[in-house]
Amino acid sequence: MTNHLNRLMAGPASSASSYQVQTGGSLLRARLALASGRAFGSSRNYRIVAAAACELVHNASLVHDDLLDRDTTRRGAPSVWKRYGDGVALCAGDLLLCAAFGVAADLDDPSESRLLAQHLSKMTGRIIVGQSVEIAQPENQSLPKLRAYLEATTAKTAPLIELPLISGAAAGGADQHTQDCIRQLAAAIGLAYQIIDDLDDLKSKRQPLHPFHAWHHHRQGQREAAEPRIRRATRHAIASLNRARRLLGKLEHREKISLGLTIDPLLAQLEQRALAHRRNHHSAGAPEGYDSIVAG
Repeated sequence: MTNHLNRLMAGPASSASSYQVQTGGSLLRARLALASGRAFGSSRNYRIVAAAACELVHNASLVHDDLLDRDTTRRGAPSVWKRYGDGVALCAGDLLLCAAFGVAADLDDPSESRLLAQHLSKMTGRIIVGQSVEIAQPENQSLPKLRAYLEATTAKTAPLIELPLISGAAAGGADQHTQDCIRQLAAAIGLAYQIIDDLDDLKSKRQPLHPFHAWHHHRQGQREAAEPRIRRATRHAIASLNRARRLLGKLEHREKISLGLTIDPLLAQLEQRALAHRRNHHSAGAPEGYDSIVAG
């Protein structure tokens, strides 16, 4: 991944892209791509390239998310826009996406290269459209319906789970039924992840929350107290995680494969975060600045 970035034309965007990649992270997408590729029998070279491409797409999404959300830190370091400015951050995110397709193009097997590029195009397109749905919502407009919230939330988050899983499975010859199961699994994980990530914002945001924020869509009244909303949101997230566990078990049983070593720790970590929100808000009451962060 870093080697490919080093081959790009030198400039502010490439420097900012390298900076983003070097901040580290969990490498979850790379690990999912490697695990899926091994489980379904794709070639070793394909697995490595797919892992790098997935991480590049993920990092591109982080650069653009931080820019849009005005988050000043990422992985304990200044975010790209904070260090290099808005314009360079925008270019850096674009460059990371270009690098992902460049990595796919380097595969020696033309059919593998084409397959990976197709999945990259489809998944990144969904991420971008999902993000655009969220940011296009005017702040003063009425809240979207729950179905619209669920669709937008899944669209912006699930593809980053689906991409590494589906790319490995497809390269290994997985049939349509199996790929559909993987999509459902990724959707369940993605929804839970986004709800929990939105709840994290309650601690850090001090401005009105976006209409597509989970906070709004787990209420029964406009000014409902914090605790029942948190409890309802965590219940939704945990239900989605349990659905993911059932789908994972079904997938492993049907295909006689093992993905649990990579996915189970992710599900457990997300559940712990959800339960922590429930405990913290039960003991502490409404989050500080509640009146200022709740819009509508």
